[in-house]
Amino acid sequence: MDKKIKVAVIGGGIAGLALMTQLVKNPNLDVHLYEAAAQFSEIGAGISFGANAVKAIQLLGLANEYEQIADKVKAPFTDIWFQWRNGYTDEYLSSSVAKDVGQSSVHRADFLESLIPLVPQQNVHFNKRVQEVTATNDRVAIQLMDGELVECDYLIGCDGIHSAVRNHVLDSHQLPQVNPEFSGTWAYRGIIKFEDFQHAIQALGNDSELANVPQMFLGKDKHILTFPIRQGAEINIVAFKSDRTQTTLPANTAWTQAVSKQDMLADFADWSRSCQALLNLIDRPTIWALHQIAPLTTYQNKTQNVILIGDAAHAMLPHQGAGAGQGLEDALILANLLAHPQLSIKNLTSVSKIYEEIRLDRAVKVQYTSQESGEIYELYSKNYPSFEDVGLHLAHRFDWLWQHSLEQDIENANATLTLEIEQGLKLAG
Repeated sequence: MDKKIKVAVIGGGIAGLALMTQLVKNPNLDVHLYEAAAQFSEIGAGISFGANAVKAIQLLGLANEYEQIADKVKAPFTDIWFQWRNGYTDEYLSSSVAKDVGQSSVHRADFLESLIPLVPQQNVHFNKRVQEVTATNDRVAIQLMDGELVECDYLIGCDGIHSAVRNHVLDSHQLPQVNPEFSGTWAYRGIIKFEDFQHAIQALGNDSELANVPQMFLGKDKHILTFPIRQGAEINIVAFKSDRTQTTLPANTAWTQAVSKQDMLADFADWSRSCQALLNLIDRPTIWALHQIAPLTTYQNKTQNVILIGDAAHAMLPHQGAGAGQGLEDALILANLLAHPQLSIKNLTSVSKIYEEIRLDRAVKVQYTSQESGEIYELYSKNYPSFEDVGLHLAHRFDWLWQHSLEQDIENANATLTLEIEQGLKLAG
C-alpha cells in the first residue's frame, strides 16, 4: 500500500463509536471521528438489542464490554424477548422467544461509556458540526461550521436522523432530500425501580411475571413495554399512544418534552390496574415524538467515496427494538470491508458498492416491518384485528430478523471484494 487511507467518521453515537473501535485498530487507515457535541453523549434511557444485534456486538469483538453491563432475564424466562398481553386485562397472549438471548438490554449511556475507552482521544474531535460535503473522484472535502476544512479519501456518515452527510449523498444523485417524518406516535418514557413495581404487583395480588419478565401490553392505538436495565435494579418503561391521522407537528414543537404524570395516566385510564400502577411509579415522565425517514434507494454518493450508516441511512421507528441493531450491523460489514488486506485508495469504490448490496435491502425491510409492528401492537392492522390474531402472529414474527446470518454476510462481502480487487489488478496489467 502506497499510503494510509484517510477516513473521516461523522457522528459519535452508538453506530459511529462502535465502528471507530474497529477502524482505529486497522494499520492501513488514518481515521478520525468528528462529533458535533462537546462530548460523547447519548440521550434516551434503556435500549433493547435483538439476537442479531447481540451477534453483531460479538463479531465486532465487543462482547466483553457489553456483557459487563447487559441485562438478561433470570431463568426460567431467559429466552423470552417479550410476553404479549392484553393491556386492558393483563391476559397472556403469547411470547416471542430468542434462544440464548431473550431480552438483552442496557442503558444507552452505559453502552456508550463502555466503548469510549476503546477509541484513542487523539482520533476524536468534538464541537465539529458539518456545514457542507463536496466530493470528486479523488477526494472528499468536509466544511465544518467552525471554519475548518477536512479532506479525506473516504467519508462515513453516521450523523443521525438529521444527517448533513445524507443531504450530500442524495444531492450527488440529484435526488430530493429526505427529512424526518413524524409518525403520529408519541412515547412516554421513564425508569423505575424494579422492587417498587414488584411490590405494587404483589399488593394487587397479580401475576409476579408482570414484574419479572419483559412485557408488552397491547391495546387500541396504544401499547406499553417494560424491560430490565442496570443489572435488573431498574425497569425501562415506554408507553406509546398514536393518532395516525395526525402526522404533522405544529411548527417549533419540541421532539422531547417534560409531561405531567396526570396527563400520562389519563391516556391509560381504561387500562389494567397493573398498567396504571406501573405508570404511576414514573416520577418525572418525558414524552417523545417518534420520527422516521423514508427508505433510501442508495447509501453511497455518486463518486462512491461517501457512505451512510445507522440512522443517517435508515432511521426507523423503535417497535422491533431494531434501530441500533441495524447500525451495529452496518458497522460490522463496513469494518470488515475496510479491513481487507488488499484494500487501497484505488478500490474504495468497491467497498461502498458491496456494503450497499449487503445492507440496503435488509435495512429497508427492517424499516418497513418496524412501522408495521407498531400497527399490529395497537390493533391497527387489518391483517390481525383481534388480540388472539395478534398473539399468534407475534410468537414468531421476528424470527427472520434475529436468525439472519451475519457471518454469511461477512463472508459474502469479503469474497466479493477479493474478486473485484483481483479483477482490477488483472485489468491494470
